[in-house]
Amino acid sequence: MRLRSLTAVASVAALVSLGVSVSSSSGASLKSITFAYDFPGPDFELTPVVVAQKEGFFAKAGLNVSVKFPPNTSTTTQLLTTGAAQVGFITTTDMGVSVNAGAPVVSIGNYSMSNNWALFAKPGVQLDAKHIHADLLGKTIFSYGDTWTEAMLPFVLRHAGLKTSQVKILTAPTGNDLTDLLAGKVDVSTSTTNYETPGFVGAKVKGKETQLLGTAVGAPNIPVWVYATTKSYAGKNPATLRAFMSAISQATAWAVAHPTEAATLFDKTYPQSGYTNAYNLLGWQLTIPFLKNAQHQYFVQTNAQWSTLATALKGIGLISKVPAPSTYYTNQYLPKG
Repeated sequence: MRLRSLTAVASVAALVSLGVSVSSSSGASLKSITFAYDFPGPDFELTPVVVAQKEGFFAKAGLNVSVKFPPNTSTTTQLLTTGAAQVGFITTTDMGVSVNAGAPVVSIGNYSMSNNWALFAKPGVQLDAKHIHADLLGKTIFSYGDTWTEAMLPFVLRHAGLKTSQVKILTAPTGNDLTDLLAGKVDVSTSTTNYETPGFVGAKVKGKETQLLGTAVGAPNIPVWVYATTKSYAGKNPATLRAFMSAISQATAWAVAHPTEAATLFDKTYPQSGYTNAYNLLGWQLTIPFLKNAQHQYFVQTNAQWSTLATALKGIGLISKVPAPSTYYTNQYLPKG
């Protein structure tokens, strides 16, 4: 789902092979936590964690947090269930599929509050809700093969009145959607707006990319990412999780209020990420509007979002049953007030 530059791809490999992590403090009195990211390398959605490390929010909460990057986008839940990490960053669809498979994971807070996954085309190419059948019929659509895109595309195709056989889905986990789109190898790319738009801007493409939100063509409007842990870790370490979410809350608010400084902190923490400061700053700025709900709250989850997700995933055959929403989440570790 993420846009990756060729430089970033190479840097990701280097980071994973070296086992790079960043700690907030080496103080022996701090409780150590490993945070598993959802992608093999760092990008701007890691900004709140970086800020919590570098501005001392984790240390003040009594925590020493290091970041672990998975070898691929399907491994974060495994890192949690094996104890290699205590808190992780995953998509809500990953949660749905993992719980259906019996994984003892639980979401402890939304990262984002709504669905900004979208379809993209080159500037000047028609891609709109009224003509979605004709716009997609026979076209090649790029997918990284991530769980979120695999879940969202069926809704779009069903809304468009199309069968999978009537389009060509190019699945390339190590590919680059923007590069393929601009080169004409695919007609449509898929990503979230906060990742794709900075990519277009950085590529200095003449004109504005065509963008169509998935929610306008059948995709459910649910949060994309969450913070998660395992039920066993939560049961034994409630105070630690409250401290983690409190520090993340403060760091998120700081990064929202100081986006330029936050992007610079990210750059200094991960100089080999392969992304420019301009990309990181714009990506984070485009993420900010999705962080709060209609009540201006961070993190708060609802029965409705998880019920909508489970019903939707069962409807397209990704899970076998719709469990109670409480199976997926808890808000008990969120800061009060």
